[in-house]
Amino acid sequence: MKDANIEKQYATSGARLNNFIRMAMFVLLAAALFQSILTPISPRRAYWWSNIKNLGRSLQYHGQDINANFFEGWYFKMVKENEGSDHNNSTVQGMAVIMGIYRPPLEAQDHQRAHAFVLPLGLSGPEKYAYYRFPTEEFVDFGSHLPGEERAFRIRIGNNLFAHDEVILDLPVKNFERIPIDELEAFYAVASAEYGLQYLQQARREKKAHGEGEEKVNEQPLPLTFFRGLFPSTAQLKEAELLEPFAIKAHFKFPAKTQTPLPKSLLFPTIMGITHYIPFLECNHGVASLQHPIQYGRIMTLYGNNSIVSEATFDGGIGYIEKDWGINFPSTWFWAQTNMFRKSPGSSMMVSGASVPWLGPDVTDWIATHLPRALPLTRFAGMLIIYYDAASKTLYNFSSYMPLARIKHLRFALDVEAGTQTMSLHATTKDPNGNLWERVALEINVTRTMGTGYPLRAPNRMRGKMAVTVEETVVAKTRVKLWRVRSGEVLVDDEGIGSGAEIVGDALWLENRINS
Repeated sequence: MKDANIEKQYATSGARLNNFIRMAMFVLLAAALFQSILTPISPRRAYWWSNIKNLGRSLQYHGQDINANFFEGWYFKMVKENEGSDHNNSTVQGMAVIMGIYRPPLEAQDHQRAHAFVLPLGLSGPEKYAYYRFPTEEFVDFGSHLPGEERAFRIRIGNNLFAHDEVILDLPVKNFERIPIDELEAFYAVASAEYGLQYLQQARREKKAHGEGEEKVNEQPLPLTFFRGLFPSTAQLKEAELLEPFAIKAHFKFPAKTQTPLPKSLLFPTIMGITHYIPFLECNHGVASLQHPIQYGRIMTLYGNNSIVSEATFDGGIGYIEKDWGINFPSTWFWAQTNMFRKSPGSSMMVSGASVPWLGPDVTDWIATHLPRALPLTRFAGMLIIYYDAASKTLYNFSSYMPLARIKHLRFALDVEAGTQTMSLHATTKDPNGNLWERVALEINVTRTMGTGYPLRAPNRMRGKMAVTVEETVVAKTRVKLWRVRSGEVLVDDEGIGSGAEIVGDALWLENRINS
């Protein structure tokens, strides 16, 4: 009798899932038809077709035949624990190389805005980041040209080479572009306001919990100047502007056979799962390598006279590769990644949440103009959450598209005394190593020092160009706990160092959507 009840429950659950999938497909097809009416001769058509023909190939270049309103960027991260570090208080050197191409909307097309770029972060010299701009003509996709390697990933920007197993940097001084002070000041003002709003909301929660009155609850706990003071001052920015531009030479090797690719299937061909089949999303995400050892890693910065400014080595370090492509970055998102764990070598964690215009940007814009009251219905809080356990070779997937996954809690908290920001998340999903009713829970805490991240340019829809919108951290700390819900058996309880982290936009909106 018990088995019959379980079978009945399983059948009911399956029927509900099938109905949900059918309804979702109907809505998405209707949205696609509506967009084709709104944009009959738009570059969007090329974008949709590119996503369709590159299904399951997230690392490869998607921008063939797209001449406007498109970006694509690859993220190569390298971390290495410093020698002689104490086990409990280790320090880590971390850096990332971000490269890609940006094509603005047709109405904003000009030579200055459309360009290829290489953006190294976490440099060891007096300047910790740099932006190198190249004409789009110097962005060459070799992966689709070499006989027998049509599916390979190999891109050249100027004299720089980026492949699935190697990165060679030769960034000359002539392509160095210093980010203007006014662009940095505008970004720091926005970032300070975002910190201020998070802290205000946090203070309100604490005061309400202590039963304080409405007047006390609405008091501003700290002025925005406090948070602006966490970032470089105007005087420091002016001093940096006088520094000499520099070149970069680097070489990193990470053989393909040592990489840990993201497990995939027909239903879940990429980290985006079944949503990867939606061709008109504003932004797409892909993970190429969850973790790999860096066989060889050298980088140095040089002044124009070839005098060496700084050097760093990453031999024996750990690497990670992912990418984003689409029309624009979301208006709000957070992201964190780590794969240098103390007790779980080879394991990897990635979490991301965003405000997703699930009907696509064109339909969303039309609704904003003609049906503004329906606008809140056009966005949802999409979550990508995975933990790969190297010991058992198991991928635990807590993402929004997983039918049995649940995001239980999301919180952003500031510790002004310690000067840190922490993202905390709790989620559950079906145990991939158990039966249908076995569940596992994941708890993640990512902590970074406020104001110490690097200013990162990203596609900015409002400005119609690449602009600094991100405070990028590459040495955050992560705490991960994974356990079986029924038995309480702890599968993982570990700390990751050298974590990447980004928190951009209205984090409180994400909190409210997830926690409601």
